[in-house]
Amino acid sequence: MTVDLDAEADLARCGALKDFWYVACLSTELPANKPIARTVFGTGLVLFRGPDGAPTALRDRCLHRNARLSKGDVFDGKLGCPYHGWVYDASGAVVEIPALGPPQRGEKLDAHACAHEGLKPAPCELGRLARFPTREQDGLVYVYLGADVTQARAEPFRVPYWGQRGWTVYFMVTRFANGVTNLVENFMDVPHTSFVHRGWFRNPTRKRVPSTVKRHAGRVRMTYHQEDDALTGLGRLFNPRGLPLVHTDEFIVPNVTRVDYQWGDSGFAINSQCTPIGPTDTLVYTAISYRLPVDVPGAWVGRALTPLVRWYTQQVIQQDVRIMETQRQGLTDGPGGGVYSGTEADLHHADIEAYRRWLREGAHGPGPEDAERDVVFWV
Repeated sequence: MTVDLDAEADLARCGALKDFWYVACLSTELPANKPIARTVFGTGLVLFRGPDGAPTALRDRCLHRNARLSKGDVFDGKLGCPYHGWVYDASGAVVEIPALGPPQRGEKLDAHACAHEGLKPAPCELGRLARFPTREQDGLVYVYLGADVTQARAEPFRVPYWGQRGWTVYFMVTRFANGVTNLVENFMDVPHTSFVHRGWFRNPTRKRVPSTVKRHAGRVRMTYHQEDDALTGLGRLFNPRGLPLVHTDEFIVPNVTRVDYQWGDSGFAINSQCTPIGPTDTLVYTAISYRLPVDVPGAWVGRALTPLVRWYTQQVIQQDVRIMETQRQGLTDGPGGGVYSGTEADLHHADIEAYRRWLREGAHGPGPEDAERDVVFWV
């Protein structure tokens, strides 16, 4: 298998990968009075909230002298450039140029009308910044970089258990020095947990793990048939009664993974959405959703547990950050990087790569065929 990370993160070469919604930031990261910068598919964006509080995403480059608008100010739902103070509204139009002095009009007027009303030509005649559609839901702000948002291949992904009674949901934002394909494979990978997360998440047991890999409608679902499977560390807190563990991993095109661990009516779901910055640079927005066993007394227990869960999951994800950096170092060390060997334990990874390669090449035809296969590996 070959993975072309350079093409996957390039807006001009990523094919249909761009025709989806990508997380740009947490809702809490975008205040009403300050812009933030993001890079998606190598494209610089500035995000800010318009006069109605809705998020706006524009090209992060002033039309005047190309200064970064994300270094500017937000006032009255408009964005001011830090260099010469040009002002943009939420549509990307120039509405004020301080150097022209008053009076100015934001709407476009012809020369005769301007002369009649004693106004200078409208600033918006100078052009308009590229504007990208945004969507805010489930505590996340999404952005769409494709050519036509009405042709988006899917709606923004819904965070598991968001707003559901009895469930606690929090986010982690993590920057990884690796590409999206390698990251989603890591998040869907069980064998590495015995080595990268030894003692924290799972210990080597040399147990046989029969599993089923199902590839269907843009999803790769891994179901594990190991009744006596158990997690170390935090897993014991969620399963004090020793109930059987139900474990599934799922990839959803083009960039989403969901990992579920369920013990009866309690458990947790780890949902990660990957936003490509560049070939080996990605922001991952991970939603941790968890529910304690129903026989745990008092809501205060859940509140008291949250800091511990946050700390624990941060330690685990930093272990993945380090191993993904280690993989990237190998990928970029001379020729041959990105060509992978695989075994039966990597069958679901091959399915992920097949979907992402199909999208990267333009998504022509029906895509990878549906398939369901039983596999066995050891952990």
